[in-house]
Amino acid sequence: MLIYFIGPGGAGKTTTGHLLAFQLGGCYDLDEYFMQIEGDISKYIKENGYQKYASRNVQAFLELQAKHKIKKVSIIVCSSGFMTYSDDVHQDYLKIKQEVEHHLFTFLLLPSLDFEACVKETLKRQMGRVYLEDMSAEKEELKIRARFKLYTGLNCKIVLTSETPTLVVSRTLEILGK
Repeated sequence: MLIYFIGPGGAGKTTTGHLLAFQLGGCYDLDEYFMQIEGDISKYIKENGYQKYASRNVQAFLELQAKHKIKKVSIIVCSSGFMTYSDDVHQDYLKIKQEVEHHLFTFLLLPSLDFEACVKETLKRQMGRVYLEDMSAEKEELKIRARFKLYTGLNCKIVLTSETPTLVVSRTLEILGK
């Protein structure tokens, strides 16, 4: 079984993925994997541009998918912008994006379906991350606002992360039939 978590940064994807992995199997975080193979994401983007980062991130995603072949259950936590890249960012991206969106076990994680509440909570979580210290709150808020409609327009299951991580995992397990 392959499970995908998508959504904005700060939605709870990584926390939920790692907690769920204790019960089901392995968890691969695309951001963590990218940093293992390429180093700091912000630095990579500054040196190579966002398009090259996005293209390399799609390739890293494919590498993680290949790792799933050796496990019974794998969770892939996608980067915050993964479902929002331009369709031409990678030769296989459109196919991958459609596959992830329509996969039986793709979960969009959001703190709330209320636009303003989601933006506020997501921004608060993102700005509290130490490793994103050079991030601009204004730019991050604009990014969250722009992507909200894209994410909520996707055809996949939604898990709200406004509750404790343990409850979020329990609700996800219920949806999975576990």
